[in-house]
Amino acid sequence: MADKGTNKNVIIGLVTIVIILTIILVVSLIQEKIETNHTAPTTPTYNSQINLKDMLTDINIVPTMQDTISENTAWCGAFQLVWNDMQNNLVDGDVEFEEQNQMLTNLNKQSFTENSIPEEYYYKKWGLMNLQLKTEIERGIRNKFNETSDILNLFSWPSAEEIVKDKYFFYSILRRNFGFENEFSVLENNNFGNTENVEFFGINEETDEIVREQVEVLYYTDKENFAVVLHTKQNDQVMLVRNPDGDTFEDIYANVDKNYKKYKGSKSFGEKDTLSVPNLNIDILKEYTELENNPFKLKDEETAFIEQAFQTIQLTLNNKGGSIKSEAGMAVTKGIKEKNSKPREFNFNDKFTIFLISETNEPYFAANIENIELFK
Repeated sequence: MADKGTNKNVIIGLVTIVIILTIILVVSLIQEKIETNHTAPTTPTYNSQINLKDMLTDINIVPTMQDTISENTAWCGAFQLVWNDMQNNLVDGDVEFEEQNQMLTNLNKQSFTENSIPEEYYYKKWGLMNLQLKTEIERGIRNKFNETSDILNLFSWPSAEEIVKDKYFFYSILRRNFGFENEFSVLENNNFGNTENVEFFGINEETDEIVREQVEVLYYTDKENFAVVLHTKQNDQVMLVRNPDGDTFEDIYANVDKNYKKYKGSKSFGEKDTLSVPNLNIDILKEYTELENNPFKLKDEETAFIEQAFQTIQLTLNNKGGSIKSEAGMAVTKGIKEKNSKPREFNFNDKFTIFLISETNEPYFAANIENIELFK
């Protein structure tokens, strides 16, 4: 009986241990899932399996500040950087399509270069398009910005076994975080145009005086025409322009500067002045189909075409500050793009004519067939 009791106790002990270990494992898995959810990036990661049309929004992206803009348009210099590298290293002059377009003309001007911003703002790389280059880019942006790429997997990379000699890849990322030395007030939700319940930040009668010192008035014509700058602790400036004047970002910027120089009013933010700015959260993708599949000459007189060209812009802005991340990539292939022709259907299922032709290339029979009942 003692042996049976001992065996029973051993079995109970083993079962208890198994149950405890199972509970610990389940709790650990649940905790890991919770932590993963909490630490997951809020910025969506693009995936090459997603339909590009589903990723595009009503916000357009233009590649230069000289391009004509519509009501909802964004620009960031990242794409110009990849264009410059391609133009300077492969073409050594203007890129010329058979049919020029304004976008191409503006890009060739290179009005934005790596000298336009400090080196800490960007990373860029180009070379033969292979998996080694892709790995170098991934390592480069991780080391410099602690970032992963949202666009690299949108491109058609060759396999590890392929030897690439005629395809190049150009990449850039512009990444910047900025914060306000003193947080602006979180204001009550309000209307933006016809949109209700929009989150705003800014300055009201309860805002500390020190916050007002972060605002510089560029000009103020009336309550619907003005411009201000919000100064950040990184010395970046957030310029906000109400009722902008111009068809391009370049025109708008120039007109702000002109109004600023002729403005005679106070450029300090007064103790009774108020400010309200909507929170922004932009996440958009652009495929530059206007540039793809157009043959152009390289400096060695070979022909090439842009196979794929993408840019993303992700921006946030709130009472604490904001961030900008823009990636651009371009795959350039030597050779002439083979046009995909639609399958042709040779169905003689309606009116047709038949000829029989001799070896001398002279017809010796002909028939025009409309009513097939007469010919069968």
